[in-house]
Amino acid sequence: MRISTTIKLQTYSCELVVTISDALKKESDKIYKKYKLKIDEEEEGDNEGLLITSSIARYYLLIDTKYLTHNTLAHEMYHAVVRVTEDRGVSDEEAQAWLSGHLAGVIYKFLDKKKLQIKHG
Repeated sequence: MRISTTIKLQTYSCELVVTISDALKKESDKIYKKYKLKIDEEEEGDNEGLLITSSIARYYLLIDTKYLTHNTLAHEMYHAVVRVTEDRGVSDEEAQAWLSGHLAGVIYKFLDKKKLQIKHG
């Protein structure tokens, strides 16, 4: 299974591509190859989720289907918020909290629309 959506973040002039897949490594390898990115040592191996930056204008948030939990979603959304704001020199916690809430709302609405069950944990 593979589902994906793109969230446009106009305030930050970028987009976040969110993909839920049962082939996470295949998804990440495709992105690394497409953009000729070097694989971070922390990103090698079996991951529950992953955030990849292809450029300051596009970020990829990948979640392995078998780890689709509230914990994994919050964890990876946090990475996205930090990366997007730090790349733009934004350290204001309120701005980061608003972005976090926005991403959570959009991502959960998308997952609900796709009728995906999110596990606790």
